[in-house]
Amino acid sequence: MSLVKKRENKKSGLTSRQKAIIEILTKFTAANPVTVSAISEKLKLSSRTILREMPKIEKWLSDNEFKFIRKPGVGLVLDESLENQKLILELLEIENIENDYSKDDRRKLILVELLSAKEPLKSFYFTSKFKISEGTLSNDLDFLSEWLGNYGVSIIRKPGLGVYIDGSESSYRQAIVNAVYEFMSEEDILALLNGKKDTFENSTIALKSQSRLFNFIDDYTMKIVEEILINTEQKMHIKYTDSAYMGLIVHISLAVKRIQNFEKIEMEKEKLSKLEMMPEFSVAEEIGRALESSLEISVPKDEIGFITMHLVSAKIWITEKKGRFDSDNINIRQLVLTLIMLVEKELDIYLRDNEMLVEDLCNHIAPVLSRLSMNVKIKNSQLKTIKENYGDIYRATEKGCEILKDAAGVKKVPETEIAFIAMHFCAAVEKIHSAENQISVVVVCPTGLGTSRMLAVNITKYFHNIEIKDIVSAINIDVDRLSREGIDLIVSTVHLDVDFPSVCVNPILLEQDKILIKNAIGSISKNKTAKKGPEGKKNIDKNEIIYISKLGSEILNLLTTIKLLNIHSVSDRDELIDKASGLFARNFEAKRLIAESLEKRERVAGTYISDFKMMLLHCKTKGTDQCCFGYVRLENPMEFKEGIVLGAIVMLVPEENNRVHMDIMSEVSGALIENEAFFLAVRDKGEDQISTELEKSLLKFYRKTILKRMEC
Repeated sequence: MSLVKKRENKKSGLTSRQKAIIEILTKFTAANPVTVSAISEKLKLSSRTILREMPKIEKWLSDNEFKFIRKPGVGLVLDESLENQKLILELLEIENIENDYSKDDRRKLILVELLSAKEPLKSFYFTSKFKISEGTLSNDLDFLSEWLGNYGVSIIRKPGLGVYIDGSESSYRQAIVNAVYEFMSEEDILALLNGKKDTFENSTIALKSQSRLFNFIDDYTMKIVEEILINTEQKMHIKYTDSAYMGLIVHISLAVKRIQNFEKIEMEKEKLSKLEMMPEFSVAEEIGRALESSLEISVPKDEIGFITMHLVSAKIWITEKKGRFDSDNINIRQLVLTLIMLVEKELDIYLRDNEMLVEDLCNHIAPVLSRLSMNVKIKNSQLKTIKENYGDIYRATEKGCEILKDAAGVKKVPETEIAFIAMHFCAAVEKIHSAENQISVVVVCPTGLGTSRMLAVNITKYFHNIEIKDIVSAINIDVDRLSREGIDLIVSTVHLDVDFPSVCVNPILLEQDKILIKNAIGSISKNKTAKKGPEGKKNIDKNEIIYISKLGSEILNLLTTIKLLNIHSVSDRDELIDKASGLFARNFEAKRLIAESLEKRERVAGTYISDFKMMLLHCKTKGTDQCCFGYVRLENPMEFKEGIVLGAIVMLVPEENNRVHMDIMSEVSGALIENEAFFLAVRDKGEDQISTELEKSLLKFYRKTILKRMEC
């Protein structure tokens, strides 16, 4: 084994591909050798290509006095100390890397040049820089034209003038963001956010040192934007989903750079007016004010609209609105259940009883519809893998996603969106075949439920003694909480600097990843056996008993106070709200308060449920002190602008609501969709039948809640 010493690098003109292979070798030890197949998967090259590069790599290592060993049937070993492995990386930094561009790398660089250029570039500039023919350049530009066309950007080629790109500012930004994702891995973005610029600079991003694309974002701006998002989250009582958090940071950081360069976005007045009506607009205004204060820039109204658009697409969860007690959520839930039924039919497997699948898809589909309607494109690095490894599930999901076209008013659902949705179904299908688990694992990914769900699927596929307890963001990991909750191991797609058992793997497990997890499981199992003692029952505290008691009491109150009002007709929406307000009002003042709350909710967004042909009049109000459910039935259906109205479902919760109230009304909302007998009773029957059918759903929920909270 070589000793650590200062040495002169004996350069021999490594290619970028050979450098990348050596960098991978430095990440493995004699105890954990890496296989050729693992390297080929990592670099997306064939094993034959890797083997062709090995003689040159071995010569470079030998010339620089490093010990390299091939172990037949085991793998490749760089038998050096940690210090020497760091030295190898330092030598690679000063190595003369030959410009041996692959077709993919060359096209990425041409894309960077086009996006960065302030004026047309001559064809000779590209042919001389990349040492290619006019024909090859033409093919590359054709390919890039198709890629940029996905974002509404065109490549213009004019003889005598040159090559340049053309498109609106919003389209241009979308193209830049996706180009950034082509160059930067999730780990690189996370490194920038955590202030670990060295990690980013030493990464193996193809040709990053020659790229000017990163002038569009920088670590300082991204860090400021991240702090603003965190502060806004606390101040505005919202929650960013993990899947969108980094995307928001990149989009807003890019917007800042464009503003600083006087490249401001212009938005159609009608589109901006619609965005102003959304609750996310106030959040965007808060972000805009913070950007102006922190970065000394002016953020115009159009830019606020741009931020709003991405907040809507990202789906920010306002903490007070969690659950299904909302007309928008009911529509989404109905759409999700239809999607699941269509996929079930294709796969011939029952999935509707998987609560995690239903809830995850409800959370996922809302931003999908926003992205589709606003033509916001996203990248999915796992698209090819999903198609190849889970083709049947992808095809079933693709057929199911036909219903999203009508819901979003688009002609096509992109493959990237279909693949993300398919990941949820992959996780659900794999869970059905999972064996009883023993090792408690938390999956950590920098972004997205999609990638983390995919990793969770792979883990449970190969390791039946692992139970995935949670999926968390790499940005904020609470090691103490993990210990308290009995977590045994973190499995992450990025390297973590935490004092907790962890392994770093790929989203789609390579052979080497499986070995790392297997070794970690073996070590944990031994420790568990040594420490294992008699298992005790879960401690039930006073709060659990209070919750269950209140839950039972509120369910009984709701079931015994259901109201049904049959009326001949109403003249308009206001009269319908007036009738609904009197359903549970004890006096005139209570009716006034209920009407005021219902009208306020109606102004926020329409409450018409098209599949029900009913209004869902619901709100929090000071006009009641308990949960209320009723129905105003119209003997003569009315024609509103949204469609035919058979009546209005009325759902009220107290203004000072607690979790019990919201949990019950969320369950009632779910029952309207999932319990057809209950819905038909509401539409056609009397109070007793409505109460009987709702009782079935609520008592089932009550029993399940007790079992879950008092589980041994």
